[in-house]
Amino acid sequence: MMEKIMTVEEIYREFEKLTADLCADGANDPLACAGIMMAQAMTIYKTALNENEFNIMTETILKSRSDVIEFESPTLN
Repeated sequence: MMEKIMTVEEIYREFEKLTADLCADGANDPLACAGIMMAQAMTIYKTALNENEFNIMTETILKSRSDVIEFESPTLN
């Protein structure tokens, strides 16, 4: 049986859930988790893009750093 290909939104939500699970209740250092995700992303970019595309991507990431928003704290019921 062929697995359904996920949309970008679905992939985003999966990573969001994984991050929340890894960092829940102080189980893991959020900065370690972020660093690992960033390293994995850079490795994927370096593998999938040619040198010029990689340079454009990393410049775009750097230039968009002021657009990054913080996670919202979950509401406790």
